[in-house]
Amino acid sequence: MEIMNDKDRKKMILESRKFGGISLQHQILRVHKNGAKFPISKSYIDDELLDPDVSYTLILIPEAKLATKTTVTLTFFKRRSGPHVFYSFPEDTLNNLEKESIGEMMIQASKERFFINYSSIISSINHYFELHSDWARGNKEMLMISVSLDWKINQAIEEIIHSLFIDFETHLSSTENIFKALYINDLNSFSEEEIADIKRTNEDLKAIIKEFYKKINLVQNQKNAKHTITVSLEIEKKLDLNQIAQKIKGAEFNPERFPGLVMKSETPNVTIILFSTGKMVITGLKKTSEAEQVVDKAIKKIKYIGVNITNPKISIESIK
Repeated sequence: MEIMNDKDRKKMILESRKFGGISLQHQILRVHKNGAKFPISKSYIDDELLDPDVSYTLILIPEAKLATKTTVTLTFFKRRSGPHVFYSFPEDTLNNLEKESIGEMMIQASKERFFINYSSIISSINHYFELHSDWARGNKEMLMISVSLDWKINQAIEEIIHSLFIDFETHLSSTENIFKALYINDLNSFSEEEIADIKRTNEDLKAIIKEFYKKINLVQNQKNAKHTITVSLEIEKKLDLNQIAQKIKGAEFNPERFPGLVMKSETPNVTIILFSTGKMVITGLKKTSEAEQVVDKAIKKIKYIGVNITNPKISIESIK
């Protein structure tokens, strides 16, 4: 039997925690003589492969729970009391345990800006970011936007949601004094003029979250695609999607509704979504053998209008 070294063991434990894993270090695994098996990640380890005299690290990963309804949640870190769910929409969808579970993810969020958390309480896709604040210590508020989905996602949907997160962060950062909304539950500490500002920005922030929720619902239209292609393009600078939309016939770009530029292709009939980061998602493909042809056509269209892109990295995912 090969014993895992300590460095690899710690790495595996950290990776498992992303999926809601719980590590029980240095626990004795009792080996049954009756040939019982222990289910671990859909596979089984036979008793005879385990040494009863060795202490093992057990990693328990709970079955991921989907939300009963797709929900968007904004969490922020209160200096005195820690993570706090500011607002979730639709309202009253999450129970207190689910809100607490999402709030606790902020501890992980400060290390990884974008991450997916699988949990037996509630699973979510999350994005951590910081917002300038004149009222916070260090002049920054720590925030996390989360999406709890009632359907399983693929890599392409993950890329789209990641781009929506970046768009959401940019929107908040460019909205003057939006940080004041976070103090809606501390009104006793402020003047009447400041309270008026807090209440106004609170309504503004909730409206932004509701608009973000609408964009997430638009993403659901892509979830039933049989095959999806994710393409990463090497670009010198962020793509100007407004300019590209004006130069490519039939391209649509409405950043208020969705941060990606949408193009249609008839042969084969697919939808191409391009983001300013250079990410491209192609959905509606019936045959994976057509993937290279579709990507080549899309890249030629973009290059033709003078955009310099190189070295596309293609990933194809089939949905069953």
